[in-house]
Amino acid sequence: MDRSEVVDFIINESSLLDNRKFDEWLSLFAEDGVYWVPAAHGQQDHLTHVSLFYDDIGTLRTRVARLNHPQLHCQAPVSQSVRVLGMPRIVALENRTAVASCNFIMVEDRIDAPKRVFAGELEYTLVKSDDGIRIKRKKAQLTDCDQSFPAVVVPF
Repeated sequence: MDRSEVVDFIINESSLLDNRKFDEWLSLFAEDGVYWVPAAHGQQDHLTHVSLFYDDIGTLRTRVARLNHPQLHCQAPVSQSVRVLGMPRIVALENRTAVASCNFIMVEDRIDAPKRVFAGELEYTLVKSDDGIRIKRKKAQLTDCDQSFPAVVVPF
């Protein structure tokens, strides 16, 4: 795995979310992959403090099935989103593993609802297998994680 593969992967993952291709997004996760959104700054793990999300692959499958369901009332009307990513920074890069991060801003628009803006840092641990690069861990550290806000449905 090289730097350009990591950058392309992160950009593609963001595009899948913006285009509501949730099944394809889910397929980017390793079988032991997790998606984590801490509820506190400096939170070290999901065991010692509540998290906004801590989804293993089973929970991610449930989340995606819910997002794809035609009667998802909390998404009526469906959100439109756009993510703007800062240039990914490679923290560690070995043959089959990469750790990378990037800043992000996500804007979520819905008809007859206030525009919502989320910002923070995305951290990825990626592994390369015979079937491509997969997410072992994705962490979205929101700038306002410790504040109160309405339920979040669409992943960051």
